[in-house]
Amino acid sequence: VHRIGRVGRAGREGVAITLAEPRQRRLLSNIERLTRQSIAVERIPTVADLQARQMELTLDQVRESVEAGELDRFRAVVDALADEFDVVDVALAAIRLVHQSSGATDDVEEIPDLANRGEPGRDKARKGQGKGGSHGKGRDRDRGGDRPERRPRDRGPQGPVARLYVGAGRVDGVRPQDLVGAIAGETHLRGDDIGAIRIFDRFALVEVPDDSVDRVIDAMRSTSIRGRKAPVRRDRGERG
Repeated sequence: VHRIGRVGRAGREGVAITLAEPRQRRLLSNIERLTRQSIAVERIPTVADLQARQMELTLDQVRESVEAGELDRFRAVVDALADEFDVVDVALAAIRLVHQSSGATDDVEEIPDLANRGEPGRDKARKGQGKGGSHGKGRDRDRGGDRPERRPRDRGPQGPVARLYVGAGRVDGVRPQDLVGAIAGETHLRGDDIGAIRIFDRFALVEVPDDSVDRVIDAMRSTSIRGRKAPVRRDRGERG
């Protein structure tokens, strides 16, 4: 959603294309619900579609060249070739050169349609989760949901860090990647610059470089996380 929003930033217009797998349909539905916008689902073009589009672009290039004029200096070349070949064949050869120089190629494979295929293994994963399986969600529910979701801290700021309080948590659907994406996208910090993340039911704690904390807070004032504004400030130890 963040990347799509940048297409129309500062009064600009554009088209945003999202490549999604069938298993991400629910995520797309959530995005539509939160943004109150519909996402048009288009089919993947076939090889024939691509080749037809490439030929259209070649036709446009040739047409623009003819309309631009100033072709007289090439007339001698055409006259010389016309003495050896049919003029139509000469035109076809010239168009083929234009077509190839534009990057068009016949070496293209069909992309399989996965839209209606099943997702092997997913049902098993769901069964495991329902029994408090591999992801431990059942155990978290037994503990009242107070166990925070963590982001592994194998990377992070190298120098002093500051801890931020974000007023949105697990019940709002917030995930570590949402916080990393929002902060990095608005402040141009790298994902590696963001340290430990702990997500509780109604808030989250995020570590950022101490010398960037004010910039992060200012940027996050106008940024939505999972479709809602959330207060962001230095952590003062409050919980709620």
